[in-house]
Amino acid sequence: MLAEEKVSEQQLRDWLVKNELALIVTRDQTARDRAERQQPYNLRVPGGKKTTAPDTPNARVYDISHFQIFQADQVRAYPGREGRRVLPQPMHDGLNPANAEGPAGSVRIAADGSTAAFVPARRALTWQTADARGNAVVRERNWVTFQPGEMRTCAACHGVNTATQAGLGNPINKPEALRALLAYWKTMQRR
Repeated sequence: MLAEEKVSEQQLRDWLVKNELALIVTRDQTARDRAERQQPYNLRVPGGKKTTAPDTPNARVYDISHFQIFQADQVRAYPGREGRRVLPQPMHDGLNPANAEGPAGSVRIAADGSTAAFVPARRALTWQTADARGNAVVRERNWVTFQPGEMRTCAACHGVNTATQAGLGNPINKPEALRALLAYWKTMQRR
C-alpha cells in the first residue's frame, strides 16, 4: 500500500518518531475469530462489508461505523498535582482526520471494514468499534502500548486463530482506510 501511494516507509517512520506516534491498521473490523462469541459476532459496515456466521442465520447483525480509541490519562488528582489514577479517555493525542459524525477519539471504518489511525506512542491504549450514534459494539479487553515509529497491522478484530465467524481465513485485503490516511498524511507534509 505504501508503494502504491508513493509513500516512503522510512519517511513515514521518521515522521512518526518525530511526533511520538505509531500507526495502527486493521484490515477488517467485521471479521472475528469463530470461537470468540462473548461479544457481538455478526458485524456490518453500513453500505459496505458484512461478515456473518452461517450457523446463526437469524441472529442480529450489528452495524459498526467508527473505531474509537482511548488513551490512558492520569486523572482524579488533587488540584495542582499530577494525576494519580489512570482512566481511559477518548484519544486526543493522535493526528487523524476529523471524524465529525463519530464519537470523540474515533476514526471512520471504511466500507471494506478497514481502519487506520495515528496513535500516541508510549501510551497505554484500548479501543472499541461503535455504531453510527457512537454506542460501543465490540470492546477491546486489553491495554496495548506502541513505540514511536511502530507500524502494526492486524487482520481482524480479536484475531483469527484458524477461521473467522464465516469460516474464512485471515483477511488479506488492501485496507482502504490506510490509503485514505496516507493521502491525508501527504497533505500534512505539504504544509
